[in-house]
Amino acid sequence: MSEAARLAALHEYGLRDAPVDEELTSIVRAAAMVAGVPTATLNLIDDKLQCQLTTVGFTPHDAPREDSMCAVVFRDGRSTVVPDASRDPRFANNPWVTGRLGHIRFYASVPLVNADGHALGTLCVFDTTSGALNDIQMQALEGLAGVVVSLFERHRDVRRQAVLATEAQEQQQRAEAYLQLAQERQELIDAVHDSMQVAIVACDAQGRLSLFNRAARDLHGFDADPRVDPADLARRYDLYAADGTTPLATEDIPLLRALHDGKVDGAQIVIAPTGRPPVRVLCSGRVMSHPGGCRLGAVVTMTDITADQQQRQEIADRERLLSAVVETAPDAFVIADSQGRVTAWNPAAEAMFDIPSAEAVGRFLEDLIIPARLGVAHARGLSRRATTGEVRLTDVVQVPAVRRDGSELLAELSLGSFTWRGAPHFHAFLRDVTDREAARLSLAKANADLAAANSELDRFTAMIAHDLKGPLTAIAGYTEILEDLSQQRTPREERALAAIIRATTRMTAMLNDLLAYAHAANEPLDREETSIDAIVTELATDMHAAAAQPLRITHDALPVVHAQPTMLRQVLANLLNNAVKYVAPATEPHVHVAAETENDTVIISVIDNGIGIPAEARDRVFAMFHREHAQDYQGSGIGLATCRRIVERHGGRIWIDDSTPAGTTVKLSLPR
Repeated sequence: MSEAARLAALHEYGLRDAPVDEELTSIVRAAAMVAGVPTATLNLIDDKLQCQLTTVGFTPHDAPREDSMCAVVFRDGRSTVVPDASRDPRFANNPWVTGRLGHIRFYASVPLVNADGHALGTLCVFDTTSGALNDIQMQALEGLAGVVVSLFERHRDVRRQAVLATEAQEQQQRAEAYLQLAQERQELIDAVHDSMQVAIVACDAQGRLSLFNRAARDLHGFDADPRVDPADLARRYDLYAADGTTPLATEDIPLLRALHDGKVDGAQIVIAPTGRPPVRVLCSGRVMSHPGGCRLGAVVTMTDITADQQQRQEIADRERLLSAVVETAPDAFVIADSQGRVTAWNPAAEAMFDIPSAEAVGRFLEDLIIPARLGVAHARGLSRRATTGEVRLTDVVQVPAVRRDGSELLAELSLGSFTWRGAPHFHAFLRDVTDREAARLSLAKANADLAAANSELDRFTAMIAHDLKGPLTAIAGYTEILEDLSQQRTPREERALAAIIRATTRMTAMLNDLLAYAHAANEPLDREETSIDAIVTELATDMHAAAAQPLRITHDALPVVHAQPTMLRQVLANLLNNAVKYVAPATEPHVHVAAETENDTVIISVIDNGIGIPAEARDRVFAMFHREHAQDYQGSGIGLATCRRIVERHGGRIWIDDSTPAGTTVKLSLPR
């Protein structure tokens, strides 16, 4: 094989890009112990350097390839044992032998050959005295070299997996283990295996189990049993296919596949012992062969990927849910890259702009829906966001857009950004609000016209009421004069005079109420700190003095509010007068005023023992000129409408409490 291919394979493993695994150091230490020497090293050999990845007995460092002893023999893929390097013509002049770099005599190395036949480096043991290795020691070294290659494979596989699965958590390092099992399991190698976090399973040439490391025993709940026939492995060890329900066929067991086919990579199975949660594992392994080609068995590593699989499934489920939401969303949903090229276009966008998704995807927004007059601003905004990552439209805004036929619409836009595969993208929800905005503007104009008309009506009402008060005052005055001039009147004249007095009195009261209603809308709202307690106390005193019958007005300690004093007094006077007026005959009026505070709002309650207001009339009593008990009680029907106008101008509201069992409770809220 070519040197370029070998170097490419070595680079692919990325072994120098991360700290050395503790497993590799353990294996080098085990190699030194197996060989009975004080020094050992794990070498990687590239086109220029020999890198001592990890060592035992001396400090690792890099050396030029031409000074390397291993570089002389590693390419042929065979193990090398040299009892005395000073007597071997290949090494006699090497600086590690001559004394310039070292005084090596005994030297042995096993090439690290991957499954593609590329020699990556060596597992090397050496000593400053002559020595030799027996067959068992050599087999053990070669087995450890196989484990090293498997760990290299695991390192490479983990790197590949990380590149392909950026959304998932970094998977536990995958490992392939190649382990030479001698007839007698060596305690040292068992300790190495048990220190690994991945499960390692091995079998002999007949497919009978020969090794479970600690992680494998944890997975199955018990140790390897060499008495189990290979055909019974799936049943005995609860092995299932990747679907988790189908018993694993004998020919699909990863360990036996590695034994018969030479290699297995990335096979998924499920281990589901009775009474324990099932575990999904990823298996990789290879056949173990003697240098002469005789198969010795197979070894497989198993990495628990249960959590990773669950996370992948959850991600897939979320993606399907998100896709369904976007596809059925009533609003248009569009995704574009940093250049404004459309990458997603949902059915609502098709309907809004009359452009099919197949036609929209891949085209620039500027060519699809951006009005020509906004093209420059759109391009400038895209450039700024692509450079800074800034998304200014964090709130919903309204923007113009165009349909396929060139007609323009008004869209409500919500814009956000995200990163996809390292590149900035933007997503937007758009809602066609053309009709809604037209209706809103029409309604706003109608409200403005209505407000102007109401204001004009208030001014007209105030003017009429004011102009009528003069003649009405004259009529009342002349009536009093007429009443004083003649003491001898007929009954008919008495009735007529009384009718005139009653009419002028009612008319005066109505005009006063109309003026109060008009002033409630137009009088400046000069607020100040106003004591509700003082107003109620003063009103109660005046009403007691003017009352023709007994009455009771009580109140709690009432707070201070920020209000227009005259208007607030007018509201409370109206409510107290109504409470005293609307009582059943022969009933002593009792009115109580209470207050409570909720956050920054004061709620005032005027509670009476009167005749009450029917539930169906509790809203309409605040309408202008509405009188609920007109046949039995005098009034203009303007007082409560005036109260509501004043309270609403203060930013509050007034209502009849529905929970009152008897009488009436009027509540009004005012900001503090």
